[in-house]
Amino acid sequence: MATVIGASIESLRADVLEMMVQAKISISESVLSLDDRDTDRAQCVIHRDQRIDIMERDIEKKCLELLEGRIGGKALRTVAATYKIIGDVERIGDYSAAIARVTLNVANKPVMSNALGIIRMSEITSGMLQACIDSYGGKSPLDIDRIFKDDDEVDRLYNDIFINSFTSILHEPKTITNVFYTVTGGRAMERIGDHITDIAERIHFIDTGEFMRRKEPANIPDFP
Repeated sequence: MATVIGASIESLRADVLEMMVQAKISISESVLSLDDRDTDRAQCVIHRDQRIDIMERDIEKKCLELLEGRIGGKALRTVAATYKIIGDVERIGDYSAAIARVTLNVANKPVMSNALGIIRMSEITSGMLQACIDSYGGKSPLDIDRIFKDDDEVDRLYNDIFINSFTSILHEPKTITNVFYTVTGGRAMERIGDHITDIAERIHFIDTGEFMRRKEPANIPDFP
């Protein structure tokens, strides 16, 4: 019985890792589409989000089937936490698709300098998600404090985008449409960072049995 459960959990883990990898690709591809005004790439991100949704439903079913059996210890923690993790991964796909839709709306408009901040945010969040992939897959331990610090940096970058974007309207009122879309893209990336932080907390629980949740209020940009 233990062998069967172990094999089922490894199969579950493999499915989740693939889902996480697809989400990581979407983070990078969505921002590349925005930077290059590449509508074809943006459409690929949107279609990938649909596949991620399907993967979530399939994995949910596997989790529920495993929870119907007699499992305990780390096996139980893995299944229970995984059920929550895939919800966060699905939201990462949604937010990446949102950035891709920003690309579709600004494809024929000038590039905003603040888009560089979104690129940096994507680099950080991709690294955060890769750390989670490596840990969930058993390749390396998770440095959750590093995840928290990286998420703080993502929040700071969004804060800069928010303030600088709206300040630019004062100097160039005609940029208001681009400003709106830039802030929308930045906000989506900031939320991706939050969901990856949630994933990291759940992986920490799987490994240690310890509930660790950073007590941070919702990030609201501060004007100087």
